Amino acid sequence: MIRTAAALLSVLILTACTTQSGPQLPEADFFVNAGQQFALRIGETAGVATSQAIVLVRFNGVIQDSRCPVDVECITAGSATTLLSVQTALNVHDVTMDVPPEGSVELVVDEVTVVALGVRPNAEEGVTIDPLDYIVGLRVNESGTIPVPN
Repeated sequence: MIRTAAALLSVLILTACTTQSGPQLPEADFFVNAGQQFALRIGETAGVATSQAIVLVRFNGVIQDSRCPVDVECITAGSATTLLSVQTALNVHDVTMDVPPEGSVELVVDEVTVVALGVRPNAEEGVTIDPLDYIVGLRVNESGTIPVPN
């Protein structure tokens, strides 16, 4: 009886140690190394290999697109607000990034820096972009060691 209880306790401890709790992203559609550029369509997830872990990045969509059409002269360039989910070694973060038509934007998420390099297709006057046609160009760089929570 004591051996059975000890064996059951060992299995429970091992299961608790290997099970990650909390929200998780789906498995990656493909993998790249940290520092490599890649593109995601809506609903796709990339696995990014860092020196410390695999970071998952999922493109959930564009929630606002105010970019100036390429064939129009505008006072401001506008931006496309992208919604990403980033799963690091510590947590899953839902983040937004306002991506300008030309240029990039960076956001530090735990131990990595997510760089949005651009959103396609370009805005055109009189053309409505189907939400499923958006593609975001990204790069994930290592920004240091995993912070220790207090």
